[in-house]
Amino acid sequence: MTAQRFALGTSDFLRLREAGLRYVDKSAFITEILRSEAHVLLLPRPRRFGKTLNLSTLAAYLERTEQDRSALFEDLAVWQAGDDVRAHFGRHPVLFLTFKDVKERSWADAIERVSRLVATEALRHRATIEAVLSAEERRQFEQLCAATASPVALSQSLRQLSQWLHRATGEHVVILVDDCDAPMHAALQHEYSDDAALLIGNLLSGAFKDNSHLFRGVMTGILGSAKGSNFSGLNNVAVYSLLSRPFAAHFGFSLQEVESLAAETGLAHRLPEIERWYNGYRFGGHTIYNPWSVLSFLANPVDGLKPYWVQTSSDDILRELLVEGGRVDGGDLETLLSGGAITKPVDEHLVLREVRASSASVWSFLLFSGYLRADAFVGDDAMGRPQWSLTVPNLEVRRAFSSLFANFLDRGLGGDDRTAQLCRALLSGDAQTFGKLLGELLAHALSYHDVGGRRPEAVYQAFVVGLLVRLDASHEVSSNREAGYGRVDVLVSPRKPGEAGVVLELKVIDHDEGETAQSALAAALRQVRERDYAAALRERGAGVVHQLGAVFDGKRAWVAAVGDGQNNANE
Repeated sequence: MTAQRFALGTSDFLRLREAGLRYVDKSAFITEILRSEAHVLLLPRPRRFGKTLNLSTLAAYLERTEQDRSALFEDLAVWQAGDDVRAHFGRHPVLFLTFKDVKERSWADAIERVSRLVATEALRHRATIEAVLSAEERRQFEQLCAATASPVALSQSLRQLSQWLHRATGEHVVILVDDCDAPMHAALQHEYSDDAALLIGNLLSGAFKDNSHLFRGVMTGILGSAKGSNFSGLNNVAVYSLLSRPFAAHFGFSLQEVESLAAETGLAHRLPEIERWYNGYRFGGHTIYNPWSVLSFLANPVDGLKPYWVQTSSDDILRELLVEGGRVDGGDLETLLSGGAITKPVDEHLVLREVRASSASVWSFLLFSGYLRADAFVGDDAMGRPQWSLTVPNLEVRRAFSSLFANFLDRGLGGDDRTAQLCRALLSGDAQTFGKLLGELLAHALSYHDVGGRRPEAVYQAFVVGLLVRLDASHEVSSNREAGYGRVDVLVSPRKPGEAGVVLELKVIDHDEGETAQSALAAALRQVRERDYAAALRERGAGVVHQLGAVFDGKRAWVAAVGDGQNNANE
């Protein structure tokens, strides 16, 4: 197989098959939809895992059309599924909307974009619908076609179109909505979420709730947010998240599918590397590879194994949640980046608008967005919430997290050269240089010119994780955390015996207890000596061990080394 036959960037089933591009057979998805007892389904999955292509395949199979499409399906699994499935081939009118590009900065532009999406579908069905309309219905239909319908009429447009199509054909209608929560992402970012939730909620409720003209409704998105959340009217939706066993094998690639693709391209010998970079997902008990990254590599192997999937999206929300907001504990991030597992409650019906409200929501968001893997169900917590063991799925995602925190240090210090200088100062015990650079980092990161500002604790936390990332090749960085952010011992252990290690005590000045910079610094250094972490590092093979204390007060830092009596204050 040649690289040109891969369907990278093509999510239209008809176009893909008619062009003779390589199609990994996921048509069993159609069979499971048709045999499901649920008539309205939401299937949340991470981006670029085949959601749009699956809906496009479903639409092509079910859609009532004069074109004979049997040749496009005859060699696929769905064609062998049985008479109950074949009975629906080419039978139903289909309404298909994709919201993936509804990313407008204003509410006015967003409602215009949605109006035009509905208009496109109305125009596509004009020839079928026009003959059965009354005069008043024709007026309403023309408004939909011209994208001039009122918000109220727009919110009922899918139900209205399905009624007219059912009347015209005598067949119940299939309604497919791809990336149903995409408008909410933009709405939250640009602060019109209430308006967006009302319109999209009413549009989807009209389409799927108690619609007697509906045969099947299928939605995709990233979060399982149709039930009990932004779209509260949709209480009849069956949500099958990536933790669910139904539909688990239809998104992403299985090991067998990756092996077949690699063999066809003569790259079977690269399978261990492909696994390390792009495997690691678990959907409903199935081991899944990232399809976008696998195909990107196989199509252009000369470019090497790279974070293809990560590069298809901005890291803005990750930066906000993990670096700037300080909404999760840095110790958990350290554990994940070091290859360990954390146990957290997971909400399968996560409300997008509440992601920023709690650390539990952040972990659920990262899981369902594809940045974490759920390894095993651990049990319910004290509040009755299901807990899962979570890990970073593969090298690609680990690189994304690492880059996030490395870039935080680089931006805060003015470039990677300055970051390298800070790391050298730390490893050599140069308290004066280390303190100076740490103060510059705080001053930049906590600049009042940043919109909304940043909490100091978030900066301290991001600094520690950034050290872990920057020193990972030569040193292991860990922290011994107590409650809150009152005290954190950072241990920097050399991976090569005989090289320098560091004990770093971080402490925030407690003004309520009457602490001053000097008294807090003295307490930090005393803590370093009393806990005798230097001996522990020597037992791990460290040669010389530098013992430093650093205390913070907003944008200022004071640093000193045990035994030298020196300190450095930064404004």
